[in-house]
Amino acid sequence: MVDIDSLAGKWATGAGASLVFKADHTFDSQGLSLDPALVRGCPSGTADGNWAFFVDEGAPGGLVGMDKKAQSGETVGVTFRDMPLGDCGITLSVIRDGSVLCVSMDLDQVCSFKERFTRLEKNRG
Repeated sequence: MVDIDSLAGKWATGAGASLVFKADHTFDSQGLSLDPALVRGCPSGTADGNWAFFVDEGAPGGLVGMDKKAQSGETVGVTFRDMPLGDCGITLSVIRDGSVLCVSMDLDQVCSFKERFTRLEKNRG
């Protein structure tokens, strides 16, 4: 599990893709290259958008949703600005005591892609 302060900052893959999470629930990305056969409509290169932790909404069946008010979580959802609703939903699972984020296609399958993001620098402000 990570909190907002632990998540905020720059994370990168060994291939050079990066995500910069900000405390205001926005992010910037560079160099993302997800297999279009697996994830429809994702941008490559430079993009930005919003993020939030997933939380259990307490509904029957354990429905889970993104909540910008949540201060911590084990799963982070990102949505890209200017993308049609339903295109390119990326889920990042927090693993290794919060030091690694891995890309998942859905909440039931942790780390469905090989990509792993590790922290490069913490948010300074």
